[in-house]
Amino acid sequence: MGSFEKHLSLAREKLSTLKEAYQKRRYTIVGDLGTKVVEQLVEADAAKNNRHFGTHSDRHEYSNKNFPVDISRAMRRIWFAYGDLGYDGTNGERAKSVMQNLRVILDFFEKRFGEQVEKNT
Repeated sequence: MGSFEKHLSLAREKLSTLKEAYQKRRYTIVGDLGTKVVEQLVEADAAKNNRHFGTHSDRHEYSNKNFPVDISRAMRRIWFAYGDLGYDGTNGERAKSVMQNLRVILDFFEKRFGEQVEKNT
């Protein structure tokens, strides 16, 4: 089980690589890492309450119970894009949707955590 700081650090690392991949049009990576960024943010939130998830369904259930509907919806859009981009990695519009939904999620967690998730480099 990781700490809040560990999960947040992992989210930041994955987010940085995700942004690079998007700029380089490596869209299958956008799907993979978009999902991982969201997972780490949910885990960071849960870690504040000494919780950890063993399955994806546990993480989804926690998200649905603890986050506003629009945030849970944005998360689902990213999670579902993972498979779509894995099979159709050349779909720049789908990757763009991941980035747009991720922006909504990042704004939410930055307010919730009281600190920046996305570090300006």
